[in-house]
Amino acid sequence: MTDHPPDDAGPDDATAVAGELALRVLSPAEEARARAREASDPAFAAEVQIWNDRLAALAEEIPAVQPSTDVWPGVEARIGAAAGPAANDNGRAGFWRAWALGSTGLLAASLVAVAVLATRPAPVPVVQPAPVGGVTRIATLSLESGTPAVTLVYDTVTGNLFLAPTAPMDPDAGVPHLWLVRPDGAGVQLVGAIDGSASSRHTLDSVLAATADQARAVAISMEAPGHTPAADRPDGPVVASGELQAL
Repeated sequence: MTDHPPDDAGPDDATAVAGELALRVLSPAEEARARAREASDPAFAAEVQIWNDRLAALAEEIPAVQPSTDVWPGVEARIGAAAGPAANDNGRAGFWRAWALGSTGLLAASLVAVAVLATRPAPVPVVQPAPVGGVTRIATLSLESGTPAVTLVYDTVTGNLFLAPTAPMDPDAGVPHLWLVRPDGAGVQLVGAIDGSASSRHTLDSVLAATADQARAVAISMEAPGHTPAADRPDGPVVASGELQAL
């Protein structure tokens, strides 16, 4: 997993940066630069306002989504198989059941996905056809209380994964780590440590990308500082999770 900030904005990508600013998916430094540009550049400020208007209208049209009834049994089986008897430690099982019965909160994820799709550069005409089967996958990872904590967008063509925290995570609870929940009871796969307080973009390697293409859900565990858990089992408590959906 490779972290990197979005490229600096130029005159040709003002619309893209305006969309990212409206969705608050820029890093703090990038957001500060974009806010300064918004204050000094009327044309850019107009682009930001257009995005705000688009997203406000979209939010009114997207209905709430309930997870399917078979989500909890499948997730419980995968986590249990991967973690063994320790799966119920730290309230993990109770959390997963509460998540499966609650709303997945796809509204925020859908809004971010719109920005990702809109900011993709137009393809350059080539002899070879475009990649087949690429989709954008989205998820809202919610806390046990049902509060949306992180919006995730994953592009299966580029391997880019976008994370935008929507609720602060307690830094004293540990370091948040992102997990992919494999299909067919195959357990979980560690993606790595993430920033629980700022938006970020990651590029998954080929192994993780193959898993992310098929994963049914994603989750976040809180691990001890300086500790990296095994790739197939969280050691700390699972504090947030969400079902992946194709946009």
